[in-house]
Amino acid sequence: MSGAPGTGKSTVGARLAGALGVPLLSLDLIKEALADVLGVDGEEWSNRLGDAAAEVVFRLAREFPEVIVEGWWRRERRERAIIELAGWDEVFCTCGPSLAEQRMRERARRQRHPIHRDVINPALLDSAADTVMMATPLGLGAMLVTINTDQDVSAEAIVGRLMSS
Repeated sequence: MSGAPGTGKSTVGARLAGALGVPLLSLDLIKEALADVLGVDGEEWSNRLGDAAAEVVFRLAREFPEVIVEGWWRRERRERAIIELAGWDEVFCTCGPSLAEQRMRERARRQRHPIHRDVINPALLDSAADTVMMATPLGLGAMLVTINTDQDVSAEAIVGRLMSS
């Protein structure tokens, strides 16, 4: 699962994992667990914990290849994800930029974990729409299924597209 923040990766990933009966490795969930133990600091610390969480995801994915891996693969993590997940199917989530920004602002108003950069620096939400417009699939080499989450997406429809190859 890939895509910019607010495009529905976590929601779609959880549904897809349930439909396939496989675990979901969520970058954010691991990052939050690390922050619960190691603490919260500024944006640089958030980036470091995100990198550590990505490393955990990559190592677990090697051990458990029948798994859904979900995250926003940016900066150096993107290049690493392309290498580590080469040959995997990819589900790329996208949606209208204003919808992604709206989703991000709504989750920031709820009790979002304080380790996330948009909680540490709310001004990042002002560029959310631009981030969505610039996001591209990883291109892992196997099947690419692009999902527009402007409307509700059924896991069964995604599974059908993945299995049609």
